[in-house]
Amino acid sequence: MPIPYPDWLPLAQKSKTPKPDTGFRTDQPQIGAPIFQKLTDDLKTGFSLTWIFTLAEHRAFMQWERSPNYLDNSNQWFTMPVGIGSGAYGEPEMQELHFTARPTWAQSGGVFTWTGDVVTRKLLNSDDDYDDIVVELPPPWASFLDIIVTGYPDNRDPESLPRAS
Repeated sequence: MPIPYPDWLPLAQKSKTPKPDTGFRTDQPQIGAPIFQKLTDDLKTGFSLTWIFTLAEHRAFMQWERSPNYLDNSNQWFTMPVGIGSGAYGEPEMQELHFTARPTWAQSGGVFTWTGDVVTRKLLNSDDDYDDIVVELPPPWASFLDIIVTGYPDNRDPESLPRAS
C-alpha cells in the first residue's frame, strides 16, 4: 500500500525532464528500413523533482522520508500529485512514485531545497480516456467536452450538468 504524501506540504516543482521507457525494440538491418517490435505496454516514467520548504516543512518532509512509519528511508512507494500537463486545466495528477535513490537537500538561509529522482510504475493521465477528442479536435473545441460535462470553472452556467459531490 503506497504511503500518501502529506497534503499540507507544498508539492514538488514540475519536473522539466520526464524520462519515459521505450516499449519497443529497434533492429537496424544492413539494407532497408529499421524494424520496430513492440515489447510491452508496462512502461515506467522517471522524474527529477524539487521541493522548496520552510524549516517546519523541511523537518516534516525529512521525517516522512526517514521514518519506518512512512517511507522508511525511501524504501516505500508513495502517492503524490505531479503536474504532467494533462487535463483541460493542467491540474496535477495523482501518481504512485518511488525514489530511485535517497533525496538530498541544501539550505540557503531559511529555505530548504530538496531534490530527488522518482519513478512511477505507470504514468496516470486523465487525457487517456479522451485521446480521440484531444487529438482530433483542435483547441478550443476539445475543451467544450469539459464545459458540457463539468460546467465552466467559475460556475457561470447554471444549465450545465450538475457536479458530483
